[in-house]
Amino acid sequence: MTDTRKSRKTRQAGFSLIELTISILILVIIMGAIFKQIDNIQKQTKTESMKLDLTQENRDFVDRFARDIHMAGYPISDIYQNSGGPNDPTVAMGLVEATPTYLRFEGDVYGDGTVYSVEYKYYQSDVNDPNCPCLRRSVQPKQPADPLKVDTTAAGGTLGQLPPLYYTEVQNVIDPAGMSQGLFTYFEANGNVVNVGTGIGYDALGQTGVSDPATLQKIDAIKVNLNTRSSQVDLQTGQNVVNSISTIAELEN
Repeated sequence: MTDTRKSRKTRQAGFSLIELTISILILVIIMGAIFKQIDNIQKQTKTESMKLDLTQENRDFVDRFARDIHMAGYPISDIYQNSGGPNDPTVAMGLVEATPTYLRFEGDVYGDGTVYSVEYKYYQSDVNDPNCPCLRRSVQPKQPADPLKVDTTAAGGTLGQLPPLYYTEVQNVIDPAGMSQGLFTYFEANGNVVNVGTGIGYDALGQTGVSDPATLQKIDAIKVNLNTRSSQVDLQTGQNVVNSISTIAELEN
């Protein structure tokens, strides 16, 4: 009788194979759900990080762009008693050339008393830069006019400038071709859009622009329309993260 009770207690003390299998299966399902949730959180965190980086990069660019534009045209010739005119390296002409994807102007953009020739240029492709399409910026000190290189058919400007030295400011820019507005849009003081066509300017300097200083002088504000995509895909959607930002800067000088 005693042996029978001990045997029964022994059988009741452990788990059967079926019970153990069911327990393991339940544990696997719970752990799978937990790991899936952790994976989703990691993917979401990485996506938000990409969005933040992209937004910050674009915000830094448009802030710099606005600061540059605000200094375009300073210092003007009126502050000097004996100004050498538009080709004087101490005088900033302001806006020199404008196209939907290219912009050139002069101004003391660093506030150090030096007049600079500033260029923003869109590059559709570059065999040496996998991050293109991209937007690049060049800042070179304005040079004294070379009498042998002055464009006498234009209202001003000089062909004696240093070659532009471009640095990439914004990577992976979405091609603005076919969009309702170009990379750069120009406005008069009353808010009307200035149609620059393929480009206007005092002198083209090898660009696509044509001499049209009268239209150039109508421009009072410039809007930059920046659309970029991340170099990495969103792990949740499988698509590149896209960020759009724009700002309007007035020509104050």
